[in-house]
Amino acid sequence: MNNRWQRVPIRAVGIAVLGIALGAAQAQDKDKDGATTPVAAAPTDMPAWVRRGLPGPGHLALAPLAGTWRVQMGVYATLGRREDAPPITSDDIVTRRQWVAGGRYLEDTTEGTLMKSRYWRRGWLGYDNMAARYEWVTIDETNAGMMRYASQSGSVPGTRIDLFGTFVDQGVAGEDFVGKVVPMRTVIHIENQDRHVIELYFTPPGRKEALATRAVYTRTAP
Repeated sequence: MNNRWQRVPIRAVGIAVLGIALGAAQAQDKDKDGATTPVAAAPTDMPAWVRRGLPGPGHLALAPLAGTWRVQMGVYATLGRREDAPPITSDDIVTRRQWVAGGRYLEDTTEGTLMKSRYWRRGWLGYDNMAARYEWVTIDETNAGMMRYASQSGSVPGTRIDLFGTFVDQGVAGEDFVGKVVPMRTVIHIENQDRHVIELYFTPPGRKEALATRAVYTRTAP
């Protein structure tokens, strides 16, 4: 480690790291479609442990998801509904995503109406450089628990991201599964800078995996 960093108090190091991260997020390039991407310009004497946490290729692959989106939502086997029930649809939903924490996470705020009721969800999507995996955490106004997902370690950045998790059901997968652990899978399909699709699947105990929600995102602003 460079001597200059060894002489700096821990608190000052934390402030310096924060400044470097924010500077990296602000030093953004505009691609030809107007989407912003995180760019980290690290000082040459930055400690290795700091450098390893900078935004990299895994974060760059998420850049097409930033911006403001009109969402066409389809709800299938969830919200306590039967698996064979006809889907509920809504096109009155908007998603806004922006980089936070120095370009390390995309913060997703989705809101609108669904089944004539308010729909709200907030999530954070990022890439763990050390585990080499994508991670996705959400909170909403239906579930009392956070939803947590992660891709397999060693995931290579690309236009399709599969994330896996489980949750203890309060009945969104159906009354038969209250209190039971339900595996879930989120799939992100990045088609281009202006359109992507996110699907959520549940696998209730004793049943096959079934589509829970499908959301089609169309860009309305960078």
